[in-house]
Amino acid sequence: MVMETMQIRLTKGLVEEIKMLVNKGIYPNSSECVRDAVRRLITGAGGKMEVPEAQKVVEKIVKEAKEQLQKPTGTTDFYPKEMGIRNKVFISLKRSAKRFGFMQVESPAFETIDLLTKKSGEEMLGQIFTLEQRGDEKFGLRFDLTVPITRMFLEKQKEIPKPVKWFGLSRMWRYERPQAGRLREFYQLSVELFGCDKPEADAEIINLAIDCLTSLKLTSNDFFVKINNRKLLQGLLLGAVKEEQLEAVIRIIDKVKKINDEEFERDLKNLKVDPREIKKILKCQSLEDVEKLKLNKQAKEGLQELKAIMQLVDEKFVKFDISVARGLAYYTGTVFEVYDKEEKFRALAGGGRYDSLVELYGGSPTPATGFGMGYSTLSLLLKEKELVPEPGIGVEYFVVIIGEEVREKALEIVKDLRKKYSVDYDLAGRNIKNQMNYADSVKAKKVIFIGGEEIESGMLTVKDMKTGKQSKVSIDIL
Repeated sequence: MVMETMQIRLTKGLVEEIKMLVNKGIYPNSSECVRDAVRRLITGAGGKMEVPEAQKVVEKIVKEAKEQLQKPTGTTDFYPKEMGIRNKVFISLKRSAKRFGFMQVESPAFETIDLLTKKSGEEMLGQIFTLEQRGDEKFGLRFDLTVPITRMFLEKQKEIPKPVKWFGLSRMWRYERPQAGRLREFYQLSVELFGCDKPEADAEIINLAIDCLTSLKLTSNDFFVKINNRKLLQGLLLGAVKEEQLEAVIRIIDKVKKINDEEFERDLKNLKVDPREIKKILKCQSLEDVEKLKLNKQAKEGLQELKAIMQLVDEKFVKFDISVARGLAYYTGTVFEVYDKEEKFRALAGGGRYDSLVELYGGSPTPATGFGMGYSTLSLLLKEKELVPEPGIGVEYFVVIIGEEVREKALEIVKDLRKKYSVDYDLAGRNIKNQMNYADSVKAKKVIFIGGEEIESGMLTVKDMKTGKQSKVSIDIL
């Protein structure tokens, strides 16, 4: 879990009220009272308190917290260190995508409400950050990149060669309850491949997802890919449920690992579906187990697709899992999800084939497949495995100016150095010791000392801040 510090300034009167609650034994100490209020603010959990006076104090703390300059719930501030780490991860993800022949695209942060709700239906509307309506236009912030990238593909569909291999890496928004690995504002890599219905396309997508993670030094001991096929699952289910029940049953199966057996059976019985029949299907641990079942034409087709893909991916990372369904109805074929080995976190990535989506948006029928990988959950895994990249935020050189008489010449050197390197210098006119302290605090890799002696000799003293080693270097060489 990522822990964040929230500083709240309380009025003197409110502090006294908190102390009264502590004295009455309602809270063990003042800090716990404030923490309880903050938990209620962030999670929305807790309900009405039994002690009315405690309820009033907690409400006052929540009000104070909301009124102060805190970042919005479910968002992340990226300070230089965090930004440096994020940039390193993003560079790695982009490099992986480009190595596989994908080209980067970007779309507007907002789209029309009609476009955003077309693939996922009205149930998605509650999770969309909608913009204030001006005139007849209704806009919302994008919640993924598959929708915008599909729209972009439609605009160029007839003029670009197929297959089209695009990726985006940007910011998205969903209005939902924040939790570890799931934020209201988040970053996601979205990879989309249009125009190829061959198993090679599905394998390409899965292999890229694996490469994205191994390029960050994660191994098969750290993560794995669960793979299934919607045709296979639907074909098997049609032996036990009616066609109109399929999507509802698939949504229940998709969350089978997140609910207990009693809830699973109850949800199925509410649909008048026999849980025993569904459990028979879910007992399949391998493709060989599936082949022992009675398969209709649809199931056989899905099984053959899976077999072909499994020949093209690394079995060290990929395993069959009949329960993987990817709840969204637009998936049409192979689907997959990537998890940490212990399944401690949310899915690192997920995707699959969606051959009907382009047509749904008014384009010509086009096979398509892709996946999304979120930065929030990925960063949690990298931190746990101690694989967070070094942020590398310090400048290459910090110039220490010794004496005002050389400042003008020193600034000329700074200007020249900046043509090749990142360079900073003291703006406040501090002494040498304080300049060095500042250079150390901003993680400068090397320090250049410029004083009268250096200007006269043309040789600058350069100190490596990591090793402490000093050397003389000609101004001209630098």
